Amino acid sequence: MSSLVISHMGANLGERPILHDIDFAVNSGEVVALLGRNGMGKTTTLKTVMGVVAMTRGEIVLEGRRLNRMTTHQRRRAGLMYVPEDGGVFQTLTVEENLRVGAARPVKGVLGPFPELEPLWHRTAALLSGGERKILAFGRAWLSDARWFLIDEPSLGLAPAVIKRLTEAIKTLKDKGSVLLVEQNVRLAEAVSDRYVLIVLGRVAASGAMSDLRQSAAYAEGLVNLAGGIYDTQSSS
Repeated sequence: MSSLVISHMGANLGERPILHDIDFAVNSGEVVALLGRNGMGKTTTLKTVMGVVAMTRGEIVLEGRRLNRMTTHQRRRAGLMYVPEDGGVFQTLTVEENLRVGAARPVKGVLGPFPELEPLWHRTAALLSGGERKILAFGRAWLSDARWFLIDEPSLGLAPAVIKRLTEAIKTLKDKGSVLLVEQNVRLAEAVSDRYVLIVLGRVAASGAMSDLRQSAAYAEGLVNLAGGIYDTQSSS
């Protein structure tokens, strides 16, 4: 079985250590949710795997290939794709032009899984709503040749109806490969994820099947961002 294996990974932001000993794996065809309160290192974990943040220790192996010395561009060619919190779309390009960047298949094919992009086809990305930009970002990911998707806070600031649509969009990417998801909305994470990894102060504090999360000690102790109100799908925090 192919996998993304992260072993004893450490990273700094500036001079400050953020990640100390991150250790987990994502198997082919599954969604793993990174959970935890704000500021615990979840986004930094994604950025370090992608090579945006330099790793200070540890190892990253993707499908048997060691990524440690690879640049971000090389990791992208190896099959990883990072979808940041803001979607990472090009604001001055149209929807169609955005989709053509890095597309590995005919762009019109995106209208099958993401039909809501059709009426936006010639609209500049800067004029899209937050939810439309997220769908555009997912459409770009679907058109790419990536097999491993690193998705950061897709539901942040969005209305419940849009969050429900993003739930289906994540499942669409799962059909194409594997997903490592940072998400504060527990209901969304539970709806799409096979397993969870809880990050506390830059370390893996707990992990397990997503179906067991609500019976876990981490949930009972409030380590899954209870302060954020994320059990309510209308929350944007």
